[in-house]
Parts: sequence; structure tokens; C-alpha cells
Amino acid sequence: MKTLLQVLFPALLIPVALAQSLETGEKRSRPHRMETHVYGNMDGCALELDLRLPESPTPNHPGVVFIHGGGFQTGRKDATPNRHFLDALADSGIISASISYRLTRADRGFGCDVPIHEKQEAVRLAAEDLMKALDWLETHPRSASWPGDWVAAGSSAGAETALYAGYVDSPLRWKGILSFSGALDASARPPSHGPALFAVHGTCDRVVPPRVDIHRFCSEDSPGAWPLIGGIAWADSLRSRGTSAWTWSQCGGDHMVCNTAMQDHSVQAMVLEWLSGKGQSQRDVVVGLDGQRLKSGRSSCPQPCN
Repeated sequence: MKTLLQVLFPALLIPVALAQSLETGEKRSRPHRMETHVYGNMDGCALELDLRLPESPTPNHPGVVFIHGGGFQTGRKDATPNRHFLDALADSGIISASISYRLTRADRGFGCDVPIHEKQEAVRLAAEDLMKALDWLETHPRSASWPGDWVAAGSSAGAETALYAGYVDSPLRWKGILSFSGALDASARPPSHGPALFAVHGTCDRVVPPRVDIHRFCSEDSPGAWPLIGGIAWADSLRSRGTSAWTWSQCGGDHMVCNTAMQDHSVQAMVLEWLSGKGQSQRDVVVGLDGQRLKSGRSSCPQPCN
């Protein structure tokens, strides 16, 4: 018998058991193992990745390289929201690698007193590590079902890194970019041949703006008043160039959406559909603070931002 998810979303290519677990919240793990490897050594720092290897990988799906958040100062590749999200992907046969990287702002901060060029350099160096992880994955295939394409995914600072790697540094190397509350420098322009985007954001995020605004609600005269274009606005820019872009917005949601959305079953299901490549080229989902889907569209959220 088909589940409600399969009736409502027939294009959602996920196993029946996983569809049932996403619908009911029941935990039904698909067997997978995890290996930790050193993928590089930068500035005397050994960089590691946690590789999730499902016993039965879903064929013809890209793998996911995940980079954690933490303001380029802190954070772990195995933090709870990251694990929940990547375990859900593994339950559906998606191979992933969650990476550590150089936290160049540790003990130095990433606030309004940090000059813009130092913030930009932190993003660039993190993207350098992300690309090194991709190099390792592409040269160390583990099986015949090893992904031929990879998606860069990240949360907060990790999402800023993934967006930079995908649309500034190396657009042709990535199949897609998955951004949980990320942004780019506001001067960025879509490449002629860029990867597909899935942007997740809270509409009232003042740390990393969903549209065009200053980073971390800094005053305009502060050294760190960095203008950014958030994932939701970046999706519109990509669409203007004919690039596929999906968005998921929470009306009234703040920066914590970067963690809560990764653990949301409906977001996980939507990510799986996006990874399958079988959906439409443009899709926008808007939910309220209670998680219920809104009919009004992402341009008219009922919750004001205080």
C-alpha cells in the first residue's frame, strides 16, 4: 500500500520504509557504516572526513560533501543536527562525507569589529579545504556505485563556504549546492554554467540575511559591515540565468533554522527529491513557525520580523 507521502509526491524517489518513517517520525535506519579518513593536511592541521557508506547506495544519485557551521571559529563535523541530517540521507542510500576544515577565526572572532577582507579570507580558505575534500573523494572511489557527481552542502558558515565553492571558486566541479542559512558577497554574479541550488533560510535571520543585507546586523559604519546576498535572493539571481533553484523558507524563522531545518522530516524528504533530479527546475516551499505549509508564497509572510 502506498504511503501518504507517495500519493502526494509521486516523484519522490525514496524507499517505502523511509517514506513511512518520515511521515510518522518513526526511526527506521537503513544499514550503513561510517569511516573516518584524513583527506589533507593544511597549515600543520590534519583535516578529516566522516564517510557514510550505505550498504545499498541509491544508484545515479550524487554524493553529498557537508561542511559544518560555527562562524569559522568553532563547530564539529559530527554535531547533532549534522548527524541527524546525514543519517537520514544514508537511510535513503545517499553517500556523504562530513568534513572538518581550518577554523581560521578561532579566538579571533567573526563579528562587526572584524574587517570585511578578513571575513572574506576565512570563507576562501574554508572553500579551499572543501575543494581538497572533493579531490580526495574523486580519487578514492570505494565501490562500483561510488557517486560520479557531488553536491556541496553546509550550515551557516559552512553554507557560505559551499556557496562560494559552487558559484565563485569552482562552479563546474559541483552538481548542486545545498545551503542551510548561507549567503555570498553581495557583489557576486551567477556564473554562466552554475550548479543547481537548494536554499533553506529563515525570513527573519539577522545573522546571515536571506536576501540582501549586512552580515550579523552590523552597523553600516563598522569595519565588519559586510553586504551579503542570502540564499533566497541568490535563488532568484540564478533563475534569471536559467539555473535550477529550489527554496524552503520559514516565515519568522531566525538563524537557528540552519540547525532545526536539517532535523525536519519534511525538509529531509524535499532534499531527497531534489537530489533525485526528477523534480521541477523551480520550487518554493514556505512554512510558518509551527511548521505548517503556507499558501501565500514566500513574498508575503504573515510573521513580522522584530
